[in-house]
Amino acid sequence: MFCAEGKYHFFFGDETAIGFFDDARKKICFPEKKYIGILELNEAYQDLPERLGLLVDIVPCTGENAEHSIQLLHQLEPEVWELWKDGIFHLTGERSRVLPFRAELKKIGIPDSKILIY
Repeated sequence: MFCAEGKYHFFFGDETAIGFFDDARKKICFPEKKYIGILELNEAYQDLPERLGLLVDIVPCTGENAEHSIQLLHQLEPEVWELWKDGIFHLTGERSRVLPFRAELKKIGIPDSKILIY
């Protein structure tokens, strides 16, 4: 079940997560709640998030353990990260991508209680 509590929501996934992100955004997207996300997409799906109005970063899906997404995670501006580190992290998609991304979140101090895997 999707957790809509909290002010900040961070989404991570692949093309299988687009519908989930769109539904989740509609549940949390009102003035006092914010979201960002990273989608690892094959070229065929890269325009779909924009058509749906999703505000997410898109990285190429290479099958290399979420390498591009983890790099993007580390490129967040420090002042942005200060807000989002207390958010809820929603992870969905292939296990080979979700588990390395989760491990990286834990390395940078996100507690298990803030990381939800669907």
